Amino acid sequence: MIELDRDAMTPLYVQLANVLRDRIRGGEIPVGRRLPSQSELEVETGGVVSRRTIKTALEVLAEEGLVQGVQGKGVYVIALPGES
Repeated sequence: MIELDRDAMTPLYVQLANVLRDRIRGGEIPVGRRLPSQSELEVETGGVVSRRTIKTALEVLAEEGLVQGVQGKGVYVIALPGES
């Protein structure tokens, strides 16, 4: 379960990106593996965040060079934080 704080000053998409980045850094989601889908992340957050928020968090990670979307397959980890 992903715990996000709706009352925090940090936006939800940043909190979610931080959680996913930590999972990548910690090896829970290794390089070459697919991230959970948007619907899986929606369930994992307890429905607290919208799909748009999830998409924005994934865009942040893509801009950092950590993940890359593959059409029809999902979003995959392509680098560890600090490597990109």
